[in-house]
Amino acid sequence: MRTILHIDMNSYFATIEQQANPRLHGKPVGVTGGDRESRTVLCTASVEAKKLGVKTGMMLWEAQKICPSITIVPGDSDKYLYCTTKIIDIFKSYTPFLEIFSIDEAFLELPDADINQAATISREIKARIKVEIGEWVTCSVGISYNKLLAKLAGGLQKPDGLVIIADQREALQILDQVELDEVCGIGPRIKQRLLNMGVRDFKTLRRVPEEYLLASFKSYGAILYNMARGIDETPVKPFYLKEEVKSVGHCHTLDRDTADPVDVKQILLKLCELVAYRLRRKQLKGKTIHLWYRSAFTPETAALRLFYDNGMQTTLNQSSSDGWIIFQAAWQIFRQIWDGGKIRMIGISVSGLLPGKPANVSWLPEDHRREILAQTMDKINGKFGDFTLHRGTLLQSVQIRRKPNPFLSDRRFKLL
Repeated sequence: MRTILHIDMNSYFATIEQQANPRLHGKPVGVTGGDRESRTVLCTASVEAKKLGVKTGMMLWEAQKICPSITIVPGDSDKYLYCTTKIIDIFKSYTPFLEIFSIDEAFLELPDADINQAATISREIKARIKVEIGEWVTCSVGISYNKLLAKLAGGLQKPDGLVIIADQREALQILDQVELDEVCGIGPRIKQRLLNMGVRDFKTLRRVPEEYLLASFKSYGAILYNMARGIDETPVKPFYLKEEVKSVGHCHTLDRDTADPVDVKQILLKLCELVAYRLRRKQLKGKTIHLWYRSAFTPETAALRLFYDNGMQTTLNQSSSDGWIIFQAAWQIFRQIWDGGKIRMIGISVSGLLPGKPANVSWLPEDHRREILAQTMDKINGKFGDFTLHRGTLLQSVQIRRKPNPFLSDRRFKLL
């Protein structure tokens, strides 16, 4: 039997802001993804705001409608990075088997501890966070014999909870009391497919033969079969084992909805240049280009607040980290899939990555000239800021600033 802790920081960004500003103590607070004051969503909401019905991911105007007294705070990634580094240092003092699951979640495996010892360690971690980070910063802890159930346990009593699922018997009892999508690994689509099969809870799922699940869900059917029985052999991946980068992308929410192809073209070119710059920094090249856009509200969808995404991908003849080549492929995709309606958001990603080491550099005169130009632009923009040096066609384009993701996904391994 393994002993695994799942630690989830409660309303993390909001409680950090409350800790930093005593005027926010006990008040409903929402944290946005940056300096936008409109056309954005909440990265997180404080405990007080959640009690009033505000949820993470809500549109800002929607949250303000539910809770007019909510205080909106722009996200401060440097502040969260500092606090998260200190929290991770606390975790590392107990075990090297630490997996950073997200910016506010982690798994800890304690090989030499039983359930009772793990509970004692959990209480000690909670106390240290309050002392070393701040009394407004709390976490919920789940303890169990695998990652699946530790995460489930961690979400059963929020905020500031501590729940233990000691063995398979307890696991089955709890699984039979929760909704299908309360367990990590069952999202809306899988849940709907299970409902279409007549499976409405885990008790029913356990009665479905494994071969039926394999036929319907392929290899994921085996995971669902084990999940219903409280079985999960997924290892805790230590923080020092950095995962391979699978794709590099960037998206942008427009300041205003637009159907002007010139505006879209300039924004898309900037996004492609940003993605290409990140590829070159990581010494990577990509072959698969994926573009998608999100349509603006229409009279038919405004009342329902429904967004519609459209996307497609294409494959280059040769891997590249050249922004102009990536843009040409992306623009061709856009022209194929765009219906002429107004656009709210657009994104680009590059996958099928390969090392872009100097040995792969082309010595054809035109290619060599472009590579030297890209190196020069990277050097100048890296020192003075994005788009200090850029293509002339972007002189009148809208400003796009490359900022850290609110959840620090692009700075994850700088924490460790």
